[in-house]
Amino acid sequence: MKPSTRLLFLLIFALPLSLSFGQVQIHEWTNKAGRTIKAKFVRSDAETVTIFLNGRNFVLKLADLSEESQAQARKLSAPSVPPLVPVAPAPETSPPAGQSPGSSATKPSSKPIGQGGKTVLPVLGSGKWAQFHSVLETSTHDVALHGNGTFHLYLKDGSENLLNGRPIILQFNHGYYSKPHPKGSTYAYHVTRSDYHYYYRKITGFENPPEPSEKLGRMKLVAKLEDGVSMEIGFEASSRRIAIWGKAEDPSGVEHPTIIALRLAVPDSIEVKDGDGLAQWESIVDDTALDVVSSSGAKERIPYLEKWIDAKKKLSFSKGIQSALTTGKLLGRRKLTVAPKSLRDSALHVGSYSGVFPFQHYRYYYQDREGGEIDKNRRLEIEIK
Repeated sequence: MKPSTRLLFLLIFALPLSLSFGQVQIHEWTNKAGRTIKAKFVRSDAETVTIFLNGRNFVLKLADLSEESQAQARKLSAPSVPPLVPVAPAPETSPPAGQSPGSSATKPSSKPIGQGGKTVLPVLGSGKWAQFHSVLETSTHDVALHGNGTFHLYLKDGSENLLNGRPIILQFNHGYYSKPHPKGSTYAYHVTRSDYHYYYRKITGFENPPEPSEKLGRMKLVAKLEDGVSMEIGFEASSRRIAIWGKAEDPSGVEHPTIIALRLAVPDSIEVKDGDGLAQWESIVDDTALDVVSSSGAKERIPYLEKWIDAKKKLSFSKGIQSALTTGKLLGRRKLTVAPKSLRDSALHVGSYSGVFPFQHYRYYYQDREGGEIDKNRRLEIEIK
């Protein structure tokens, strides 16, 4: 844990607890050093959890918390079910075609679920997409650029939102190594890993961003990173496809050059309740699977109900893939393909650090072999059918 993060946690821990326990639900949060505080949960995203204590919000990195606290943050960030209004019983009807009781499809909400984090872009400011800079709504998906600089992809099947309405999040990782990685890796993490001498360069703003728009299409962005680094991002969105590419520009004299990678984070597909197991999951997940083409050209299937660790023992996808196609019950009629335009001098991986099954969160990771530019000819493409 970085000294600044450790100091923040100690300061929070030292604050007198003045929250009214009769008004809010308090949770315990423990860091990896074993220190525990009690605070209200506010929100969580793929990288952080925001807690409320003594009239202030504090943002903690999930990577600095214990596994139990990380799991608690993910559970609390799941969309809650609104209380039912007493009404006369309605006649029992069958679920829509392709959907069964307990599926992950939900009715569209007034506002989409999104990440938290600092707003670094101008936003629309009102309506359903108030916290977003721009959006494209289609019959199969919605894609939007959040005010925090990350792209959100929401899959839809007719009038239903898939994946419990949670977004697939697409973003660049950018950072540097102060010393070589102990194993010589050029992996660009999405958080600081001082144990590997890797430090994340945060986005501090954008240079002359375009005006907010509800007609997201082609876009060029220049993000300003820490240490005076610029990050050029190219993006295209249509009714069938999303594409992204980019490069980092280091100022002259920078001590440690920036390395980058693309990260596509797939959220939990269903709500996992304590005590549930395959008997409860099978009818919901059913035939959902990842069909990948490995780096060697082998076609391999990863069922969502098979543990990652078991799939790795008999398949070769962990060494890298050329493409991935996701289909099955959790996606309804949708088919999601992830593949680079070209794999020249680059690599694409899929897997999970902490999810046991693919129906839990996992991620795609795409990087130039040296951590350099991902040019337009090697752009990452996401096709939605």
